[in-house]
Amino acid sequence: MKPSSSLLGASRLPLTPKRGNKDFYKGTRQSYVPGGGHRTGPPGKHVVQGKAKYRLIDERVRYFVGPGAAALESTQLKPYVSVLTSRPTPPSLPSFSPQPTRPESGFTPQTFSRFSKRYAALGPEERAALIMEARRGWWAGMQKEFGDSVTREAEESRTQEVERLAAGH
Repeated sequence: MKPSSSLLGASRLPLTPKRGNKDFYKGTRQSYVPGGGHRTGPPGKHVVQGKAKYRLIDERVRYFVGPGAAALESTQLKPYVSVLTSRPTPPSLPSFSPQPTRPESGFTPQTFSRFSKRYAALGPEERAALIMEARRGWWAGMQKEFGDSVTREAEESRTQEVERLAAGH
C-alpha cells in the first residue's frame, strides 16, 4: 500500500509555471482566438539545442490583413487628434451636497453645525419630510437646468406614493 500524495505533503496551491518543472508551460491564453483556425496558439516552440531558445514556426505565425493603403488614404478618419481640438466641457449640475463649496450660498461651517444639531433633534417623520423637501428642490433645479422631460404631476404623485409607503413601514 502506498500513501496518498496529500499525506506526502503535496501542495494544494494552483499549479503555475513557476511551481512546475522545467518543461511545464501553462501560457496565458493571450494568443487564443475564439473560433480561430490553425494559426492560434503560440507562434513557435522552445528548443534546447542551438543558440536561439525559441524558434518561430512559419505556419503558426499570425498575419493580419488591413484595409489597404488606398482605403486608408481616402478616409477622413485619422489616427491622431489635433492639439487644436477643444475639449467638451462637462455640464454643471446643481450640488446635492449638504455643504456647498460656493461662498455665495451663505452656508458656513457654523450654519452647518447649527443645522446638524437641529437635524439630530428631529423625529423620523420630520427628518424624512426635510429630506424629501431637499430632493424636491434638487429635482426642480435639475428640471430648470436640463428641461422638463417628465410631467411634474406624475413625478409629484410618484413621490407622494413613495412617501406614503415609507411612512407605512
